[in-house]
Amino acid sequence: MKNSDFLLAAYGELVDSYGWTASFRSDPNKSDPGVWAGVGWYGTDKQQEIIDRQGGNNNFFCVSVLKSDSRKRNKAAFHRLAVLLADDADPDNLMGRPSYVFETSPGNCQVGVFLDPEDPQTQDRALIDAVLQRMADNKLVNADASGNNLVRYGRLPVGTNTKASAGNFPGRVLHCDLERVYSLEDAVGMFGIDLATVQIPRPQNEISFSPDPLRGDALKLLLHPDPAQRSYHDPLMTISARLVAAGAKEGAVVNFLRDVGEAIKPPPGPEQERWAARFGSELVRMVRGAEKFAPESQNEISFSPTTGSWLLTPDELIARAEDVEWLVEDLVPENSMGMIFGGSGTFKSFLAIDMAQHIINSLDWTDRRTKSGGVVYLAAEGGAGIARRIQAWHQQFGLAGMSDKFRTCTQPLLLNEADQIQAMADQIAALPEKPRLIIIDTLSQTFVGEENSSSEISNYLRLINKEIRARFEATVIIIHHTGHNVSDRPRGSSALIANLDFLLGVYREDKEAMYAKVMVLKMKDAEKCPDLFFNMERVVIGRDKHGKELSSLVAKYHDSLATVRASLSGGKYKVAIAKLLHEGPATIEKIRSVCLAPANGSEYTARKASEKALRELQQSNYAMQMADGTWVKLV
Repeated sequence: MKNSDFLLAAYGELVDSYGWTASFRSDPNKSDPGVWAGVGWYGTDKQQEIIDRQGGNNNFFCVSVLKSDSRKRNKAAFHRLAVLLADDADPDNLMGRPSYVFETSPGNCQVGVFLDPEDPQTQDRALIDAVLQRMADNKLVNADASGNNLVRYGRLPVGTNTKASAGNFPGRVLHCDLERVYSLEDAVGMFGIDLATVQIPRPQNEISFSPDPLRGDALKLLLHPDPAQRSYHDPLMTISARLVAAGAKEGAVVNFLRDVGEAIKPPPGPEQERWAARFGSELVRMVRGAEKFAPESQNEISFSPTTGSWLLTPDELIARAEDVEWLVEDLVPENSMGMIFGGSGTFKSFLAIDMAQHIINSLDWTDRRTKSGGVVYLAAEGGAGIARRIQAWHQQFGLAGMSDKFRTCTQPLLLNEADQIQAMADQIAALPEKPRLIIIDTLSQTFVGEENSSSEISNYLRLINKEIRARFEATVIIIHHTGHNVSDRPRGSSALIANLDFLLGVYREDKEAMYAKVMVLKMKDAEKCPDLFFNMERVVIGRDKHGKELSSLVAKYHDSLATVRASLSGGKYKVAIAKLLHEGPATIEKIRSVCLAPANGSEYTARKASEKALRELQQSNYAMQMADGTWVKLV
């Protein structure tokens, strides 16, 4: 990794704008203030060459792109936030995978998230100031009353921390993916902040709205008869803000503006390309940015105060915290709301069914105690295959009959529609006993609206919480997908993460392998448990009328720690390979080389022994070979 590569990725294309860097050798705590002045960064070949030669210096970059005739680094020159940066943050506590993690002094890390330069919210200075203040309140950045966090410095990947307390510490890159870019909403959500809750101090008359949202020059500029004379960005921003301020929902605004866009679509050519850029994904971000002007919702949930005192003593508070009950011990709380999410083909539904059947049949799940009870499964996606999956599960576990405690709904439902969720709740209420678990498969099939709208997603979750979770005192698990480019967080608004009690991510790191890894990404009431591993086994349940086999996959949990301990006992080659894979992926050539020493230098013995050891490590679910031939550790 070179500093120049990092800067080019962080700042993106600089058009009439610039970044900023500073580089000096002296102790930052004892240096003359002048060394911090730095210089503008324009990405020239000469600048790249210079910054890449400063490995012994303290090397810094400004987190914002600047735009000013004076060519200075100050708040007045702020153009857009390029990197959302947290100091001394714990990467294990993040709600997603950041763009980079740099160890800047022993045990201390800076965590950075590259921001999408096309996201209009990254240019909203008032919003960025409010976000940085919230991060300061959460101890993620140092508080700065002057507001200079807007143009603060972060450390570059290559350099030396020459502070006396750091002992000339050479910076270490713990993780870096230069192509991992997020919207501002997704970036702050990674640090547990719901952007919709960030309060922005604005002058009362900063934007004036006409009584009719579509009056004024904005619509004229958008509908100019000559496509080359049309203006898209500013009119769309203005109309979005006016419609949202008038009470229109985000999804409705997007759909309306896209209908307008289709009506004025230019013929093929450069103008159509300009049109497509504004009415594509950028339109969603633009309308989302206007959501701050939406009027506050009134009476979304009726207020029903509980009897007795609302104010708890310290002893009562501690007792309540200790009274957390678990549906699956230390993994799934009782009477809670959570989510299982993952990309397509990661076996999310199979894992949910496996958990449900263990709960119904009073079996431990992942070697954790469960509370027995009924399960309601809303199979809005793939309902036809549920019966076969349950049959295969019972056959795999040697259980004869299927329990009536498992109830499946294949009726299409929109759970953010009050009448439909009420009807579903009435169906559940008619069961002989209240269920302990209700699984909604999936969010996208039970929700109508814009997934990126924090208000619409929050309303969806509030209705489920009120009409389903609270009414039946059950645990609700929603199954959801990841985004197209981001696999380590659920798709859509960060309100999903903020409003859930637990979050389980499902990953299939090799698309050819029939196994899944479950990671606990959020757990409000306990410590996160280690990753869980499942093999997917094919079970034949019979034949159809044409003689064709009927089968389904069944998830089978593996206690990876136990199998690893067993696999490593008494095998010097397995121990050598395990130590190597613990440091990261390794080629077969590297694996054979570490086996040379225990093989007393014999290449033949090293090759044969390494092949045998790798087979055993793979069988014990400790290691796996990737498609490119490299080997990786699974636990």
